[in-house]
Amino acid sequence: MRKFFKKLYMLVGIAAILLIASNTALAASSGLAPVQINVLAVNDFHGAIMEHDNNPGIIKLGGYLKEEKAQNPSGTLILSAGDMFQGSAESNLLYGSPVIEAMNNIGFDAMTVGNHEFDWGLSTLSEQAAASRFPYLGANVVDRVSGKMLPLLQQYVITEKNGIKVAIIGLATPETEYKSNPKIVSRYEFLDPVKTVSSLVPKLKSEGAQMIIVLSHLGCEVNQSGEIIGEAADLAKEISGVDLIITGHSHKKVLGKVNGIPIVQAYSNGRTVAKASFLYSPGDNKIVSSIISATDISQYKGEADKALAAIIENANNRVNPLKNIVLGTAESGLDHNRYELSLLGQWVTDRMREKVNADIAFQNGGGLRSSLPVGKITMGNLYETLPFDNTLYTVDLTGKQVVRILEQGIGDKNSGMLQFSGLKVHYDSSKPTGKQIISVTTLNGAPLKNDKLYKVVTNDFMAAGGDGFILFKEGKNGNDSGILLRDIVAEALKDQRLIRFTSDCRLKDESILKNKTAA
Repeated sequence: MRKFFKKLYMLVGIAAILLIASNTALAASSGLAPVQINVLAVNDFHGAIMEHDNNPGIIKLGGYLKEEKAQNPSGTLILSAGDMFQGSAESNLLYGSPVIEAMNNIGFDAMTVGNHEFDWGLSTLSEQAAASRFPYLGANVVDRVSGKMLPLLQQYVITEKNGIKVAIIGLATPETEYKSNPKIVSRYEFLDPVKTVSSLVPKLKSEGAQMIIVLSHLGCEVNQSGEIIGEAADLAKEISGVDLIITGHSHKKVLGKVNGIPIVQAYSNGRTVAKASFLYSPGDNKIVSSIISATDISQYKGEADKALAAIIENANNRVNPLKNIVLGTAESGLDHNRYELSLLGQWVTDRMREKVNADIAFQNGGGLRSSLPVGKITMGNLYETLPFDNTLYTVDLTGKQVVRILEQGIGDKNSGMLQFSGLKVHYDSSKPTGKQIISVTTLNGAPLKNDKLYKVVTNDFMAAGGDGFILFKEGKNGNDSGILLRDIVAEALKDQRLIRFTSDCRLKDESILKNKTAA
């Protein structure tokens, strides 16, 4: 008898559970029960498909994203805030195709364009967009003459997740105008983000959007006071009707709110994934709760994803024969920090000046992306250091123009320190930008003459006004040699075989000298 009642109670319990589940499903279908919408975001991946140092690689990153989506498959969005392809030898040599294959396999829903999406030109970007099974967004990118958008970009998409219509607006950073090669992007205007979003929000709501996400390559960071500052924060302060702003560009981890709008950024190189979880009430037609978080992917312990591993294996098979070619050996590493006059920057600009027999050489600090290691230097190392297909450009500038370029570039905390050769510069970093230069001489100690013309070599990016160096456009006899900067560095490594290079103190900071004397 006891066994009979035990079974009866068990059956009643199961029936109750099924009834509750049925009622919950019915409530959801009738629009009464809240539903969960999860948004996973990455940014500034920069082709880091291989697991290396602090970079987890696409197998771990993709495995985590797939696992997260599996927990809420019909309610999860996977988004990218741009700068996905350029940055590693494996990706650069194949123009980003392994990254695109991986993103397709993972199931990305949309990507906004970062400034580095333009690095290989619009033709390559169009091919990348065509190969991607997700839309490329950029609502504020328009032709200067016609006012029309780039054909490969969309302003926004509206997708349905767990029955909720979610709109995603894409924004490029206006800094793209000078942080991408102006030769490529000069015909396009990067409109004000505030005006762009403000004009689209009413339109999206009229089209039935219940949630609105801004997927942007706008930069931001958290200051010492814990306040979010930068382009994305400026946008949030001026708009309404937006439920989430995803950011990038500045390679920071950002979690917080501005003007009541959640803002996230997931560091860079796939090291972090940002997550925003929303509970949406269809009955009340509103978000009832939201949580933002970030996950360190290096801690992910899931099994290696076989499909992603196959993509990596294929990429390696294609690039290893070239990537592993040894060009030379460095006795000590050629270190680089874009915000300092680096050993690498000095060595590279020396090679530039020698190649075209110029008086002076200039190279933007951000154009060198990593140090060259001690020991063997391979073609793969070189592609990581010089990922851009920049060419040598010569132009005649007066001594006065050269000094103005130095004033702009030395101590530039935004674009990075100007790397140079052929000059000895004495400056004072304690003074305001533009008033730091004390003296400039040539290598033989002769003062630079204001009206004398000097042959200057730079790269085509800077010559076109990249990083805001518009002074190069004022020069005379400008000529693009067509010689790749990467090629002359490879040639120098082969010729020298063993690199022995030390700093020659071409830059002296009076502020540091004063501090040493005072100490």
